Amino acid sequence: MFIDEAKVILKSGAGGHGCVSFRREKFIPKGGPDGGNGGKGGDVVLLCDRNEGDLQAYRWQPHRSARNGTPGMGRQCAGPDGEDLILRVPPGTQVVDDVSGRLLAELTEHNERVVILAGGKGGMGNMNFKSSVNQAPRRTTPGYPGEFGTYRLVLKTIADIGLVGYPNAGKSTLTNAFTAARPKMAPYPFTTLHVNVGVIEYPETFGRIFMADIPGLIEGAHENRGLGHQFLRHIERCTLLVFILDMAGSENRKPWDDFRILERELALYSPILAAKPRLVVANKMDLPEAAANLAKFRDKVPVLVAPISCYSREGFDELKATLWKFVKGSPEERALLQPTPVKVKAVKAKAVAPTIKPAAKPSAKKVAKAVPAKKAKPVVKIVAKPIAKKVVKKVAAKQPAKPVAKKSPVKKPAAKKPAAKKPVAKKLLKPVGKKKAAPVKKAAIKTKAKKK
Repeated sequence: MFIDEAKVILKSGAGGHGCVSFRREKFIPKGGPDGGNGGKGGDVVLLCDRNEGDLQAYRWQPHRSARNGTPGMGRQCAGPDGEDLILRVPPGTQVVDDVSGRLLAELTEHNERVVILAGGKGGMGNMNFKSSVNQAPRRTTPGYPGEFGTYRLVLKTIADIGLVGYPNAGKSTLTNAFTAARPKMAPYPFTTLHVNVGVIEYPETFGRIFMADIPGLIEGAHENRGLGHQFLRHIERCTLLVFILDMAGSENRKPWDDFRILERELALYSPILAAKPRLVVANKMDLPEAAANLAKFRDKVPVLVAPISCYSREGFDELKATLWKFVKGSPEERALLQPTPVKVKAVKAKAVAPTIKPAAKPSAKKVAKAVPAKKAKPVVKIVAKPIAKKVVKKVAAKQPAKPVAKKSPVKKPAAKKPAAKKPVAKKLLKPVGKKKAAPVKKAAIKTKAKKK
């Protein structure tokens, strides 16, 4: 299966740490610091390789990381650097940042290299910090960590010829006949689900031409209808666009209408495709209606037309020679065969009269709810309330209110006040504490003395 887009998660190597070491030998007991530096981490490098066909290797193994640097060692030995991670991609690969969507690099030439993520720098050992003041340093620095990122690899196939056409126009059949590629062929539309790249061999000149077959386009492809819209990027770098048309109109379509619609879809997708030269290949010329349609097509569309029949293989040799002259021929031959791009106005969509939908009949439940709302029920509520209020007010105004005898207020029993403490108690309390028992005793003693 052809894989033209893959998401990869990459990480560069981290740097090695610095080493703390001191020189200790038999006759050199204090040789000083000799700790080495750590090695640099490995980079993540993209290498353009023309021997790669697609991005299938990264579809199933998206996580890739480079080697870390080795820490430093004693005797002033630095750690070795980490091995770089080299990712081989086919020509025409774009690297897009998955977070920001920014295009970072584009590889189109063989052996072109791009460093996506740089490895971390290694740390310094303690030998870098020795001085006349600090002759035995124990200070080091750690290695820097590696970088990390998520990217999308998008492949834009670099082919010489790009086939464009409606489904069932004969693109896959022509690819099978001209190249060694074997795309699926069937009598129903959208048999081609991915891009097929074939090689047209020219043994007499020892040359070759790359031809890309994309899924069929339909009207509205620029709005992402059908399958061909997501594969149009594969023909942006083609030298020539080959429009394959069903000249017999076997699917009840006019070939000139198909050409205008295809031109419009390419112009709406990218102005680069609209400015590319094109060659029209009139297929199915073995059917009886094809000759008359070809004459009308040449009158309406001023572009170079090559009639062929994929069923009977008529016109294949002439078409193969024309493709070689246009793509690999001399500048004079290419100038003679250079077709001028056709500017086609955008097809306006026909205005459709708005259809008037019949008003929906109200259901029985809605009618039942609506009928009582229109009857006198709400009127009775609105009229009765204000009348009752007014009558009450008028009656109250005509009949003056009789003076109502005020009821004598019921006297509540007075709360009993707490009995005040008698002053006697206070007097008694005070002198009791101040009484002295001594005079009584003295008096008793006196009396006894008198008696004696």
